[in-house]
Amino acid sequence: MPVRPLSPELAEKARNELNETDENKMVDSLQHLKDWLAKQPYLKARTDDQWLAAFLRGCKFSLERTKQKIDLFYTLKKTAPELTPLKYKDPKFSEILDLGVSIVLPKTSNPAEPRILLMRPGLYDPNKYSLGDVMSVGAVIQNIMLMDDDNFVVAGGISIIDLQGCTMAHFAQMNPMLMKKMTVAFQEAAPVRMKGVHYLNTPPGFETIFNFIKGFLNEKNKKRLYVHNTDFESLYKYLPKEVLPTEYGGNAGTAREFTENTKKKILEYSAWLDEEHLYGTEESKRPGKPKTAEELFGVEGSFRQLQKVIMIRELSPDLAHIAKTELNEDPKQTPEDIKHLREWIMKQTHLKARTDHQWLVAMLRGCKFSLERVKEKLDLYYTLRTTSPEVTLRLKPTQPTFINFLRLGTCIILPKATTGLHPRVILIRAGRYDPEKNSVADIMCILYYMVQILVMEDDSATVIGTKIVVDYEGTTLNHLVQANVTLLRKIVAVSQDSLPLRLKGSHHLNVPSGIETIFKLVSAFISEKAKQRLKIHKSADELFEHIPKDVMPPEYGGNGATVAENIEYWITKIREYKSWMEVEERLGTDESRRLGSLPSDEAGDKGSFRQLNID
Repeated sequence: MPVRPLSPELAEKARNELNETDENKMVDSLQHLKDWLAKQPYLKARTDDQWLAAFLRGCKFSLERTKQKIDLFYTLKKTAPELTPLKYKDPKFSEILDLGVSIVLPKTSNPAEPRILLMRPGLYDPNKYSLGDVMSVGAVIQNIMLMDDDNFVVAGGISIIDLQGCTMAHFAQMNPMLMKKMTVAFQEAAPVRMKGVHYLNTPPGFETIFNFIKGFLNEKNKKRLYVHNTDFESLYKYLPKEVLPTEYGGNAGTAREFTENTKKKILEYSAWLDEEHLYGTEESKRPGKPKTAEELFGVEGSFRQLQKVIMIRELSPDLAHIAKTELNEDPKQTPEDIKHLREWIMKQTHLKARTDHQWLVAMLRGCKFSLERVKEKLDLYYTLRTTSPEVTLRLKPTQPTFINFLRLGTCIILPKATTGLHPRVILIRAGRYDPEKNSVADIMCILYYMVQILVMEDDSATVIGTKIVVDYEGTTLNHLVQANVTLLRKIVAVSQDSLPLRLKGSHHLNVPSGIETIFKLVSAFISEKAKQRLKIHKSADELFEHIPKDVMPPEYGGNGATVAENIEYWITKIREYKSWMEVEERLGTDESRRLGSLPSDEAGDKGSFRQLNID
């Protein structure tokens, strides 16, 4: 069957961008490919004119590149079967298809625009389906589009990846080797020109995954990645509403309708898909050396390097300069430092600790990249989880009591400043809880877990540090008497000595009479630097000499989000991090297995953690 004629608009694009100058060039090129394929004893490939035309167009009619791409396309069927383990008649295939994980949008903004694909990986259950299962569905849809969709073949494809509902379980399926194989399949083997990828509803920690993905892409494709998160207006600057589903503010139809269209198209191509098992390579017949997974993906060589990929966000130039000059951060050395810490953690029989790269780099920055200080801080951080649960586990973030206390607004981490680089501001409203029902330790407890989210998401906080604003309005004697010496010492140990953030100042408002006693008690435990950074303000105007006005809530004379808006933001964040927090509650130390003495907390009156633990 001859190649389908292109529309006038696509024919012009093919002529200008793909070197498809005339009909004779297509005919001659197809015959050349068929003659070449007939001479390859190891290669069993489709020879449909329309199929081969897609490869020619994807390679801008370079015959040598087309041959290489066809060879690789079919070689992957043999060397990387885990990329597409499902056949289109498998029950799992139909289940994933019906979920609407991969959808083709039917409209383009003009006749020569790229085809848009919508991917919604958060719709599949990672406990039931593998990433390869999901890719199987996408691969079948792609192959049909190569046969059926001239916009896709000539103008290229644009992907919208909606990560709503994605969890750590989804991302855990993305191991380095699988990512490399996926990159080879879609960037090097498929005859598709990817014109852009747009990410929506990105979950916590996405920047880390995003940098990880970018590490596998070529420079051209890196520049075509766009992250919109929940800002659909920025998406509309690239993709007009008339081509988008109603679920995304568009008017092109519903995602369900598009899913049904895709199911019908697959049914139309069922006979064609039934032939798929006939194609691939027989490597024993390949002239010269057979192609293997080791050769293509470096299983024995470069994969070892892939396993060393450090998944941390790249700092902005300004933050990178501060990290270098103030924290001794050397990006070339950081991977080795993280590797060293991970290996050290694995050797500590008593220690159950996180080894996430982003978490460890925050610890490194908090200790100015002193490995020994990081080890002490890590050990103390998790030791306090075990030995001081009345602070660190008093409220568990996976339980309703945590959210209920958070809703009171006793502790809020305020948004970033809109201009300039500033420490993140933590607002403590010490008089907002009922001392008959809760304790000052509850404030420290919820901050303890909020800081974990801050560390994973905000490089400004880990590089520049934080400032605390404490508002004592509403504080009574019943609040103050809760601050006994032992509890204060433990709170300081948690906040000053174990958290991976640098405190750049504490600012106190509406200070009541009698608070001087508390300040004197706290002063016995905090460092000299912290004492020098403690400021008491008589008015908000004084505060704004140290804190940007645009981050403070209007309740404090600022221009930032309201207290209520900040509370709702952090309630949402805690819920987003549910799977993270479930893991977190299981971490700590088993002191019966510790070799040697407990770590120093540098907070007791003798600097002894044993002292703090006994009191």
